[in-house]
Amino acid sequence: GGFWIGAAGFVATSYLAKKEDDDVSAVLKGVSSASLEALNFVDYLNQKYEVSGKVGAALSDALDSTEGETSSSVKSTLGTVNGAIDSFDKDIGIRETLGGLVLAGSDLANQLATKVVELNKNTRSQTS
Repeated sequence: GGFWIGAAGFVATSYLAKKEDDDVSAVLKGVSSASLEALNFVDYLNQKYEVSGKVGAALSDALDSTEGETSSSVKSTLGTVNGAIDSFDKDIGIRETLGGLVLAGSDLANQLATKVVELNKNTRSQTS
């Protein structure tokens, strides 16, 4: 049930956000704009202060201070995962790709909701 509730919420939110003259639309646009600005600010801070790099270096230093098979195995695995993520991000462009998918999904959800509203109006007018 959770997936379908989430999907229905996404469709309803997409539809309501696209309406031009609605208070709900203004609220949804404001919330999404603020969320996007917050996400961009956190990304800016991460790039400026290299937070994720420093956390990774601290973890690596902690692993270096311990000796043993487990430590070297963990270091090897983390190195492989880190390399794969970096390569994937360079090849695909995760932020741009996800942004495009979200926008396309929002547009499709809005089209679906608009069609449902039109069909509902047509059905009501035919039964009246």
